[in-house]
Amino acid sequence: MKAPLEFGLIGVGGFGERHLEAIRALEQTGEVKLVAVGDPQLQRFPELAADLRARSVRAYDDYRDMLTRESGLQVVSIAAPIPFHFEMARKCLEHDLFVYLEKPPAPLVEQLEELIRADVRCRVAVGFQMVESIWSQQIKRWIVSGKLGDLREVRVGACWPRGDGYYRRASWAGRMTLGERPVFDGPATNALAHLVHNIMFFAGAGQEFFDQPNRIQGELYRARPIESYDVACLRGHFPSGIFFYAALTHATQEYLPYQMEIIGTKGWARVSKDGALLESSEGPRNCVESIEGLLLKSFTAFIDYVRGRRHRPPTLLRDVRGYSFATNAMLQSSGGMHDIEEAGYRRIENNHDSLYAVHGLHDAIVGALRKPQLFSELNFPWAVETPLITTMFAGESVNLMAIKSRPSAKPVVAC
Repeated sequence: MKAPLEFGLIGVGGFGERHLEAIRALEQTGEVKLVAVGDPQLQRFPELAADLRARSVRAYDDYRDMLTRESGLQVVSIAAPIPFHFEMARKCLEHDLFVYLEKPPAPLVEQLEELIRADVRCRVAVGFQMVESIWSQQIKRWIVSGKLGDLREVRVGACWPRGDGYYRRASWAGRMTLGERPVFDGPATNALAHLVHNIMFFAGAGQEFFDQPNRIQGELYRARPIESYDVACLRGHFPSGIFFYAALTHATQEYLPYQMEIIGTKGWARVSKDGALLESSEGPRNCVESIEGLLLKSFTAFIDYVRGRRHRPPTLLRDVRGYSFATNAMLQSSGGMHDIEEAGYRRIENNHDSLYAVHGLHDAIVGALRKPQLFSELNFPWAVETPLITTMFAGESVNLMAIKSRPSAKPVVAC
């Protein structure tokens, strides 16, 4: 067994706790050793801080000090908030480190392209863990082997209700920018971003490859008074002709576990129950995986890559181009966030946690999985027709500040 890789973690709160659990599981195998963490708010977690001290893990308020002073550091995991991903990953690359970067790697296309240029040795793996799921890998094998025939359509829908607590958990939640840093937080670009990325995965020509769409039409709305959006739909095509559709929201009372329909010329596959059930023309399969188990699987694949036992991680930075273009073009097509008037939703109080539930939206998303239509085609009074974006991926960026500054029909609350 080789000596354990010296591991650093940036961000211990929020999803960083899951990263820490995965790192500790890998420590048990002798693959890695956590030597340092960087988090300016570690004092908020006194029990964790005490545990780290007991394990001789050094703590830094500034992650840059950790990178400079920990001369033996080989690998860093970044679980910090989205608006800091870009600069942190860039700084880690300056120190020639391997990086496990939580999704999304950056909000903007131009930021992603800069990271790709900086990552000349392909040392960054992006934490789109769903790509490694049992159902995702099985569907891709069916597609690549031809068992489903030629892929024709991929459809995705989900309603994950989120209340006040979700938006109050962090200063960047529901924001388009944090100071000068882009955020673009919302269901398609954060909590359910995996689904958009998986569309790109299924459209890729080989088992490990991803594709980039060349036509996108998107609509973004907000019921909750936030800068960003809580209702999204988009559809588009790939150069191969494959069609895709996604409708994702946090603004319903009813929960709809994510569902994905994959349709080929010879067969089909359907994922439901948040990935627990896979049905297909090849027969049903149980695909139950815990979040912790899936994250550990992703981390293990990354460490195998660092060790040279695997020729590439599940998702490289360049593999995220399709996701970044789709989400940035969705925003361009929408032209900003369109407010849903008060008559279009209800506010529901539940144990001091308010939900914003758009009338008819849950049923519309269920129906759209059978007949994919944009919300503007479903006779919602608040919906707005949007143009088709046909620009090929060229590294162009979206001016979030300009979109953010457009007047809103309702007061915007900074969470």
